[in-house]
Amino acid sequence: NHKIQFLALAIASLLGACATQTYVPQPITPAQSEAGIRARSLDSVELRDYMLAQGYPQASLPVTAWGLHELTLAAFFYHPQLDLARARLREAQAAMVVAGAKANPGVAAGVEHHSRSEGGISPWTLGFSFDIPIETGGKRAIRIEQASHLSEAARIEIGQTAWQVRRDLRDRLLDDHVANEQITVLQTETNIRGEIVQMLETRYAAGLISSTELGSARLQLQSAQQQLQAAQGRSAELRAQLAAAAGLPAPALATAKLDPALLHALPAWEQLPAEANQRAALLNRLDLRAALARYAAAESALQLEIAKQRPNITLSPGYSFDQGDNRWSLGLSLILALLNKNEGPIAAASARRDTEAASFDVLQASIIAEQEQALAKYRAALDEIAAAERALQSLRQQQALTARQFEAGYSDRLELAGVRLETVSAERHLLSRRVKAQQALGMLEDALQQPLDETLLPDLPGMKEPHA
Repeated sequence: NHKIQFLALAIASLLGACATQTYVPQPITPAQSEAGIRARSLDSVELRDYMLAQGYPQASLPVTAWGLHELTLAAFFYHPQLDLARARLREAQAAMVVAGAKANPGVAAGVEHHSRSEGGISPWTLGFSFDIPIETGGKRAIRIEQASHLSEAARIEIGQTAWQVRRDLRDRLLDDHVANEQITVLQTETNIRGEIVQMLETRYAAGLISSTELGSARLQLQSAQQQLQAAQGRSAELRAQLAAAAGLPAPALATAKLDPALLHALPAWEQLPAEANQRAALLNRLDLRAALARYAAAESALQLEIAKQRPNITLSPGYSFDQGDNRWSLGLSLILALLNKNEGPIAAASARRDTEAASFDVLQASIIAEQEQALAKYRAALDEIAAAERALQSLRQQQALTARQFEAGYSDRLELAGVRLETVSAERHLLSRRVKAQQALGMLEDALQQPLDETLLPDLPGMKEPHA
C-alpha cells in the first residue's frame, strides 16, 4: 500500500508540473478599434515624441508644412501594415523557441493485483518506466538554423514594408501636389477663355464674326470648366488617399498645410547616385536580403529532411516490483527505414530550394531592369523639361511683347488673351513633364530602396544595414 501511494503521488506531482501557463483571452472590439483609428492626429503628443526620438529638430515643432519626411515619420508611427509586419516578426521569433525545444521524456506506470498469493508473497505488481527520446543527425540544430533564417527574413520584411509605405506615401503626396497645380492652371485657363468668349460675343453682336467661331470658343470654355470642376472634385479624394497612405483618417489631413517642395525638387543628372551605389542596391536591397534569408531557410529545410533519414532513438529504462521481486529493465526503440528513406520530403525540399534560387534570380534581374528604365526615363524627362522651359520662356517673352503692343495700340485685347492662353498651355505641358520626371525619380528610389535626397529614414528593424 505504501508503494501504491508513493507511485500515485509521484504521478500527480509530474502532472502538476506540466501546467506552467494559463490562457488569457484578448478579444477584439471593433468599435474600440475604430475609435482608436479615428482619433489619430498629426497633433498628438505621442507622434511628436516619436518624431523627436527619430532626430527631428525640436525647433521645427510644431510642423507648419508637412513634407515627405514629416509625413513619412507619421506613417511609420501610425500605419497598420507596420504593426502587422512586427507581429509576423514576433511569430517568427516564437517559431525559433519551438524549433529549439527538446522533446520531453515520457513516463508510464501501472499497478496489477494478483488474485492468488502463496507463501506470503505480495499480490501486487507495481511498475513504471521512462521514455527518453534522443534526436540524431543534429536535427534540433538544423531546425534552429532554419527558424533563425525565417526570423531574419521576417525582420527584414519590416524594413521592406516600411519602404513600401514610404513609396506609396510619396506617390500619393505627388498626386496631391499635381492636383493643386492643375487646379491653379485650369482656373487661369478658364478665366482667360471666359474673357475670350465675352470679347467674341461683343464682336458677334457687331456682326464681325460668325456664330461658328463664337460657338467654338464657348465649347472650349465649357470643356475647361468641366476639367476644373473634375480636378476640384478629385482633390478631396486624393487628400483622403494621402491620409490613408500615412495611416491617418481623412479628417486628420483635410486641413493640413503640405509642403509642395517634392514636385519641384529635381536633381541634376550629375547628382544621381554613382554606378557603385546603384550596384550596391543589387546586393543589399531589402527584398534581396529577405530572399537570401528565405533561400538559406530552404537549404536548412533540405538539410533537415536529409537528417531525418537517421531514425531517432528512444531509450526506455524501467523498474517493477513484481510480487516481492525487484526488476530493472532497459528498452530501445527506433523506426527502421525499410519501406522508404524519406525520399519524397527530400525531393520536395530540394525543389523548394531551387524555387527560392530562381525567385532570387528573377528579383535581381527585375531590379536591374528597374534601375535602367528609371534612369532612361529620368534623362528623357530632364530633356523634355528643358525643352518645355525654353518654349515657356519664349511664350512669356511673346506675351510681354504683345502686352506692350497692346498698350501702344498695335494689338487688340483678343490677341493678348490668345497669347496668354498659349502660355497657360505651355505651363500645363511643363507640369506634365515635371510629373514624369518625379515618377522616374520615385522609380529610381524604389530600385535603390533609399531616398535620393539622403534623408535618414526612421530606425526600423531591417533597414539600417549599410550598403556595401
